[in-house]
Amino acid sequence: MADDVSMVFFASKADSPDLDAASRLLIAQGLDVAADGDALVVQWEEDGPALRIRLSAAPHVSAEAIDIAKDTMHATAMRECDARFEIDIEDLDETLDEINTLIEVQATLQDATGGYLFNSWNGELSAPDSSQA
Repeated sequence: MADDVSMVFFASKADSPDLDAASRLLIAQGLDVAADGDALVVQWEEDGPALRIRLSAAPHVSAEAIDIAKDTMHATAMRECDARFEIDIEDLDETLDEINTLIEVQATLQDATGGYLFNSWNGELSAPDSSQA
């Protein structure tokens, strides 16, 4: 797992968003989105930090979800997660300095999937809003 990555884990379903759907949702939020192979490159402003988003449903995703949630109140729900959006961050300091882009991407993907947000740099795991009520 990369040092500077944010991930939105979710249980895949027939109506789960793919990269094309994620692109449309992010564009609707006012972000600039470009396809780059099997990823999306997302920016808020031309000179702002670029985030690279991938979708993975590889077998290790479930195992990592279980490991990340171990000993947390989200352990049971995270056992159902078999897919994730990976938000790769090239320069964490720059991205955190201009936090709006990251927050908008995280919130959009988390809302679209009902997923759990995990930040590798601080180990923070956050439930979707509907689970926090």
